[in-house]
Amino acid sequence: MMINSTAILLNGGAPVRVGFIPLIDCAPFVIAHEKGFFKEEGVDVVLSKEASWASIRDKVAFNVLDGAHMLASMPIAATLGIGTIKTSMQTSFTVSHNGNGITIGNALYEQLQEFAQTPADIPSGLALKRLIDHRGEQLPPLRFAMVYPYSSHNYQLRDWLSRAGIDVDKDVQIIVVPPVKMVDSLKLGDIDGYCVGEPWNSLAVEQGVGHMLVTGYDIWGSTPEKVFGVNTLWAEQNPMVHFAMIRALEKACRWVDDPENKTELLNLLSQPDYLNCTVEQLVYGFGSVKPKGQFNWPMQAYQRFSGGDINKPLPSYALWIMAQMHRWQQLGHVESLNAIAEQVYRQDVYFEAFGLDKPVERTWCLSSQEEAIWLDSVASGKITLHPEGIQKGFVKSSPF
Repeated sequence: MMINSTAILLNGGAPVRVGFIPLIDCAPFVIAHEKGFFKEEGVDVVLSKEASWASIRDKVAFNVLDGAHMLASMPIAATLGIGTIKTSMQTSFTVSHNGNGITIGNALYEQLQEFAQTPADIPSGLALKRLIDHRGEQLPPLRFAMVYPYSSHNYQLRDWLSRAGIDVDKDVQIIVVPPVKMVDSLKLGDIDGYCVGEPWNSLAVEQGVGHMLVTGYDIWGSTPEKVFGVNTLWAEQNPMVHFAMIRALEKACRWVDDPENKTELLNLLSQPDYLNCTVEQLVYGFGSVKPKGQFNWPMQAYQRFSGGDINKPLPSYALWIMAQMHRWQQLGHVESLNAIAEQVYRQDVYFEAFGLDKPVERTWCLSSQEEAIWLDSVASGKITLHPEGIQKGFVKSSPF
């Protein structure tokens, strides 16, 4: 694609440093760079391939990076100082929904078949619960990996295990492994299973070393997975550049979701600077139907990158994530859940970037009565996500 060489660069042409992790959902950043969408909006972007989410977090916190492909929960954790030095971060653009999966190794899968009374017992975790009970305390706990303690991967894995009656703090061991090392760790037997984003679930299936049991969509419905996260100080100092970045990423997200671009997309992502794997290994990562094991259950991932319902930041999801942090003993005292949700998930910036009128009503906002019991209500299961996801709101099993 020809880039308009006469385009006037914002910020004096100073490059914007953006980090990413080699996952399928880094695609909008790669495409915005490769197809010239950043330059069209007047921004010179330098992409930096990072090895871990902790590296992304720290480099944005200490201004080594201006922004990054981030876990949707990361700006919340950083702003609250959970697991890191307290640094105000924000997101005004959601890059993708969904894309996670839970995969187990062949050895564990074979064992689960002995404890499955129906095919559904394996993806539901019930067969795993029976196996754990059978193992007793004589054997070391099964080991599961996720990518970062403050991530949807951790919370979805824990939620899935808990629904089957498994005590995640006693019955299993949950550790952190970078996404790029998941498949190798499974091959070596260092872990028994993991929750990670694509393509690392499909690759395990494609290589014959694991079985994908469920997707993140199966667990939570449609929810934000990755965002464009920035240091708040950088955003305040560079508003026009920030707006331009958001507009460029929106173009890229639409491009990624266009089926006519799939071949070019896979070829670009497969390059060594990005995901460094073959096109064939990426095919399943962008398909809505995932590879299956021996049992014929559907593997609908519903990974999406574009549309106002996808790209708009959702403060309601920040409320959900803070409740997950509370459920798993990560969250300290928060003066106002509403205030943090609005401070981190900046709908006002999103609307301003596109020249749209800002919504008058804050329909997501909790009443004072709701806010007082929100964390415990979600942790106890009295409030859950709608089965179709966050855009449909929450389901309350008991009145406030």
